[in-house]
Amino acid sequence: MNLKKTKIVCTIGPASWDPEVMKNMIDAGMNCARVNGAFADEAELDKVTKLVRDVSDSVSLMMDVKGPEVRMNKFAAAKPIKPGDEIIIGNDDSSEIYPGNYPDLYKHLEVGQRVVIGDGDTELVITKIEGDKMITEVVFGEALKPGKAMNLPGAAITSQILTEKDKTNLAYAMKLGWDFVSASFIQTAEAAREVNEFLKGSNMKLIAKIEDQSGVDNIDEILEEVDGIMVARGGLGVELGLEYVPIAERILIEKALYAGKIVITATQMLESMITNPRPTRAEANDVATAIFLGSDSVMLSGESSAGAYPVEAVKFVSRVAEVSEPLLNPTQYNEAIGVEIQIQDLANTVIETAVSEEGIEAIVVYETDGELARMIGRNAPYEPVIAVVDNAEVARALSIAKGVVTVKNEAELKALGFNKILKVGREDESVEIV
Repeated sequence: MNLKKTKIVCTIGPASWDPEVMKNMIDAGMNCARVNGAFADEAELDKVTKLVRDVSDSVSLMMDVKGPEVRMNKFAAAKPIKPGDEIIIGNDDSSEIYPGNYPDLYKHLEVGQRVVIGDGDTELVITKIEGDKMITEVVFGEALKPGKAMNLPGAAITSQILTEKDKTNLAYAMKLGWDFVSASFIQTAEAAREVNEFLKGSNMKLIAKIEDQSGVDNIDEILEEVDGIMVARGGLGVELGLEYVPIAERILIEKALYAGKIVITATQMLESMITNPRPTRAEANDVATAIFLGSDSVMLSGESSAGAYPVEAVKFVSRVAEVSEPLLNPTQYNEAIGVEIQIQDLANTVIETAVSEEGIEAIVVYETDGELARMIGRNAPYEPVIAVVDNAEVARALSIAKGVVTVKNEAELKALGFNKILKVGREDESVEIV
């Protein structure tokens, strides 16, 4: 059993559709499988469910929904471009390139509007609008790739929080028993409530993707409505500017920690491993920094969905986690939104006991809903937090929570071979060393 504390979310795509690759990714430390809802359909959801469940019933499943994100259509092939080239963006399938999910976008934009593609590797600027066509000029970039997000910094556009495609995908994911939804461009508490309303009657947890200034500005209110957040550094880089991403990352992680909510750090963690078997030194440092700041999970995107080295990427994140985590210091938090004071006090008592007593190898929590184990894990104890949970849905809800490993029963706990444990009972608030 992999006892690393930092969890790994992997986006699933063609690079990871092979059953052997999936098994190897899980063995290497993958904790959650994410599907990009911009392109997913029921067949892909069925495929990913089977791929994961054939290997593990403890790895969780996350559906990403795109909401108000604007995307280009999936035209035939990537187009080589260079600065100064003219690119015409139409309005429907009578044009080669057009906004695939936002009809009449041209009515809401003006000449001079920046159009940043994907995570910012290509930028266009609108020079003319003729009829329903936007004439743009390439500012920088080497290729225009199909299906990529069209980010429009500063534009006053609105769209549904959940599109009809989002609702179709989500309803099917709920039917299949998926565990999380990561919702794009959550800018307000009201937007989060709208997604939660759709999730009523399911066990799916809401992870809000924070991708722009509004999301950062409203983070306190958003955290009150969600189960966790994703620091979506791709969108933040486009909307805020690259130089502000480290600041936003730090603020969002700190806010989530104090609110007692899950936080996932995402985008280009090991981007060079899409084509190379080893990452750069800067990428290794980036993963470690996300861990040092307190992230529950880090997420791989193209590295695991379309890259040449998906298993190696997961292994590398695991190695960084293993050498970085011992440097984290146990912490006590005295606040967490929606969590009983009794649970927070008990979590702090556990940390105090674990720090003061030598030789403890694990903290074992007997759980019903996972809240206590998650609060203890949030405090970054040196020891792994082992939650004894016989409910598979509760166990998977903990799959992206820092420091928490789940076992089903006493036999699985005994097999881990710990000699000295700190045993914690949720119901009687007992803390004893055995």
